[in-house]
Amino acid sequence: MKKISIPARRWYENKEKIIFFPPRWQVDNLTSPGLEKRALRAGQIKNRIDHPVEGAPLEDLARGKKQAVIVFDDMTRPTPVKDTAPYVLKALHRAGMKRGQIRFIWALGSHGAYDMIAARKKLGDGIVEKYPVYNHDAFQNTAHAGKTPGGIDVWFNREFMSCDLKIGIGCITPHVHVGFGGGAKIIFPGVAGIESIKSFHEHYNVDPSHHGLGNFENNTMRFECDAAGDIAGLDFKVDCLVNRRGEVAGIYAGAFRSTHKQGAAEAKGAYGITTTGGYDIVVANTYAKANEAGIAMLLVRQLIRGDKKGIDIIISDAPEGQVPHYVFGHWGKDYGGWHYHFMRKGFISSFMKKLILFNPLPTPSCLKWIGHEDDITAVKTWPEVLGILRGEFPSAARVGVIPDATMQYLKN
Repeated sequence: MKKISIPARRWYENKEKIIFFPPRWQVDNLTSPGLEKRALRAGQIKNRIDHPVEGAPLEDLARGKKQAVIVFDDMTRPTPVKDTAPYVLKALHRAGMKRGQIRFIWALGSHGAYDMIAARKKLGDGIVEKYPVYNHDAFQNTAHAGKTPGGIDVWFNREFMSCDLKIGIGCITPHVHVGFGGGAKIIFPGVAGIESIKSFHEHYNVDPSHHGLGNFENNTMRFECDAAGDIAGLDFKVDCLVNRRGEVAGIYAGAFRSTHKQGAAEAKGAYGITTTGGYDIVVANTYAKANEAGIAMLLVRQLIRGDKKGIDIIISDAPEGQVPHYVFGHWGKDYGGWHYHFMRKGFISSFMKKLILFNPLPTPSCLKWIGHEDDITAVKTWPEVLGILRGEFPSAARVGVIPDATMQYLKN
């Protein structure tokens, strides 16, 4: 049997799993160099936070400030904030700030709130036990901050706006809207009010040529994020690139425009896939954003054969299920948030023969993020998957395995 190792369960055991295929099949491991990059050492992380790519050191920015807020990304992102936040805190304390002057806020956007079990995974026990950690509430306790050039009225988290030193910690990965996440996206829509978030996502429909995975240079939605960062006064950003183990493999700290630009330049090569596609079978693993597994469909549609005879397997191993989303999520049998898109029956068959969801802990609600439940074959084990594939392709098959279809993109 041919074997390929894939990363699994970022916020749980965080281990590699083996999937296997018949020896007569052609199997391509569509990994990217950034996934295989070695993790930075603690000293390297500290050095890059203390020496920003642009702008004043954080210690200098913090001197004389009264209140500091550290906004960090949520469990839909792979960032190991506990590996970077301690060095941010040390810089603040060197500048004379005390614990009572510092707080952390989840950058939830319109995602659901988290408990302290998740906070300990993300931040580490030491931070959770010494500093207050707040969920962002997009529906209340927001303050109007201004209007972007695109006409969006920007409302931000009240606690965030009350601070005179604003810091963000997040990661840079390919993103369907802004090309590459990172930069000021940590606060917009990360800690924005629900109406602002709704308006921001409506920009996706204005001109699709200025959005999309890996489309960074002339991305109008990114420009809106940057403008919101200026309005809010985002002082310092830590942008990380992570590998297939969820470790910090690259880091840029300082002024948010520069960290985002330089980080995205690295991410273009780090997470890109180069292939002609046309696969009989596409196996799309989800690791970094396994609780947003629907993202994988974007890459699958680019790689699967175009005659509607291909088969896709999405691996969604997220015990907590898919993230609650107040804008895009479903909140009933056939309705959801403002931008919820009901998956009609038969949509999947318009571009592939079969869609298999490999999920050890499946639920009906998880299927709705990917397609109509009648169009999806849900299985719990890999031998079940292989049994279906062998029935469809008894002899030869060309297989493409994507180690993380939520953190990779197809390079033009």
